[in-house]
Parts: sequence; structure tokens; C-alpha cells
Amino acid sequence: MSHLARPVSSSAPTIAMPQPKILWIDGVGSYAICDQNEVTIGQAFPGNQVDLAIRGDLSRRAAVIRRHGEDHLVQPLQSVHVNGTEIDRAVVLCDGSIISLGSRIELRYVKPTQLSGSARLELIGHTRWQPLLSAALLMGESCVLGPELNSHVVCPDWTTKVVLFRNGKEWMCRVSEQANIQIDGKLVRAPFPLVQGQRIRGDEISMTLE
Repeated sequence: MSHLARPVSSSAPTIAMPQPKILWIDGVGSYAICDQNEVTIGQAFPGNQVDLAIRGDLSRRAAVIRRHGEDHLVQPLQSVHVNGTEIDRAVVLCDGSIISLGSRIELRYVKPTQLSGSARLELIGHTRWQPLLSAALLMGESCVLGPELNSHVVCPDWTTKVVLFRNGKEWMCRVSEQANIQIDGKLVRAPFPLVQGQRIRGDEISMTLE
């Protein structure tokens, strides 16, 4: 996974796109939070209403990823291959599945543990998300951020883990009390809701949902 710094400014032109919720984890990267049952993938250009936009040679709407219980299925809307085989209907994705959109775009589906319905979607090669992301998180009922390799987001410098879990329509955070978590400078006890715009800090943890 790439270690991205939060962009401050850029002289390059930007593309006005609807932005997903993004979880910035300092020193680790930025991750789109995709918690709906259907996630559309398509080309990044102004006015294209897709959930995940890619700068590359693909259709306006290239594919849909659907959550089905603890699994995810990919539905082709253009030429789509899974592990080298072209598909014409929805197929179930497995850990390590390679999704090819058209002739040039490849994504890797990573499901670090079977104990959670969440997965990570990574671009392969030099293609980039719009906005710039380390990966997209396809959220099930829970998602783990931590130092273990079977975490959905591996945070190598942490010694503790953060568990995001659904509570109705909101997301909650569970973390050890020893992490000394503060939100906007105030000490809080877990579990606590994950709210856009909050700055979450601890002895090792620093992250924001935007």
C-alpha cells in the first residue's frame, strides 16, 4: 500500500467529481469508504456520477460491485475480465481476484480475513483514482485498521488496532483505552461514532474522515 501525504496544493488541473467519504490515516494513506450495497466504477470526468472514478481508458460506467451477504460480486457494464476470463454476468470475487476493465485498467480485490465481509480494492500499475487514493474499502459489517497483515488497512507503525463497525446507519470506532484517543482535543472513551470532519488522535493514531 502506498504511503500518501495529504495534498496541500497542486498546479495541475483538477477534475470536479463527486467525492466519496475518505478516511485519511496519517503516515499510511487515504481510503474511500464505500458502505453502500452497490458501488459503481467508471471513468473520471466532470459530471460522471459514479462512486469510484478512475483516470484511464474505460467507460463512463464500467462495472458495479455488489455486496451480497459476506461476499462481493462484480457485474460487468463494459468488457470485464476476472482472473483473465471475460464475464457476461455477475460473479463472486475471491481474495486476490484481478478485475480487468477494458484493456488497460486492472484492480486487485483483497479480502484479508473471512471473519469480516469487508474488502479492499486496489489499482494495479500506474493508473490513478480520482481523487487520489491508496485504495477503496468495500465495507461489510466491520473493518480493521491495525498492524497485523490480515487487517483491512495495514498500519505498520501501530501496536494497537481500530475496529470500525456498523451501528444502524452510522459507523462506530472501537479501540483500546490505552490508546488515549482524543477527538478535536478532547479525551473520549470507545466506542464512539466516526463523524466527518473530526480529528481523531491517540498515542499512535491520527486520522480524519472527510
